[in-house]
Amino acid sequence: MIECGRVAKEAVRNKHTAIAIFVVCLVLVAALAWYQSLPRPNGGPASPTARWTEYVLTKNGNHTQLQASYSSGQVNTEEILWLNFDNRTAVYNYFGCTPSSMPGCTLDGCAFSVLNDTASEYRVKVYCEPGA
Repeated sequence: MIECGRVAKEAVRNKHTAIAIFVVCLVLVAALAWYQSLPRPNGGPASPTARWTEYVLTKNGNHTQLQASYSSGQVNTEEILWLNFDNRTAVYNYFGCTPSSMPGCTLDGCAFSVLNDTASEYRVKVYCEPGA
């Protein structure tokens, strides 16, 4: 009989241990779910930095080639089939900043400046302050 009492006490203790383990696991799953729901940083710089893009338009046959160089180091080149490089008004209007509107002209809130305007190249730079 003493043996049965010991077995019963051990069974109750094992039951309580199993319940305790289950509750701890439940709390850990809830904590993990909460942690996973926290917002993550976007991986960018901790403080905003200025960025710029330099565009170079050149004649390429009967259309225009556009090369964009970004402050991140990326460079993209594309052909603008509908833009005739010889039509300077169209080239100026491509960016929306014509020579007459140049002083104070901005592109999406960023400073716009012409670096080179020759018969073979139209080079501009768009500079954005941090947060722009």
